[in-house]
Amino acid sequence: MRRAIAVITGYAAQFGFPPTSMLVRLDGLYGDAAPLLDVLSAGLGVITRSRAYHLLDLPMVKQRLLRPPDHMSTHPESHMQRSLYDCASVPLTPTGPEMRLVIATHAGASADPAIGVERGGVVYELFVSTLPSLAFTASDVLDLYLHRGSFETVLAELCSNHDG
Repeated sequence: MRRAIAVITGYAAQFGFPPTSMLVRLDGLYGDAAPLLDVLSAGLGVITRSRAYHLLDLPMVKQRLLRPPDHMSTHPESHMQRSLYDCASVPLTPTGPEMRLVIATHAGASADPAIGVERGGVVYELFVSTLPSLAFTASDVLDLYLHRGSFETVLAELCSNHDG
């Protein structure tokens, strides 16, 4: 991770970009607070899915979930509808850092969800980011994360339709 951060910050410096203009999308275990600290300490922007479901128990998050969602999102391929709740500044641990938390909810299925956590018949997915609320809606954050490889779908369709 540290090597990747060095490459990204080097690239930014070479082209005169401030590190905050670089957006790092993390997967897997990087959704926990500890691995994010290296990225954040380098001043890079970040977006990742979080497994820190304890954040749903924070009073500020509970209060936000009582109000109507900020956005409704429909995935273009799967047509899954998610209600999106935007929390501008939530501490990932008791000592920080504070980050933007976007909560995507949808109706729960009968089985345990493959992604997210189910509570009371609702599946909650968490996304954390440094993207500013004034520039990126909750829907923008979700789209940036979920459509990371949309070009792969297009390429797969092109290849399967090609006779060569």
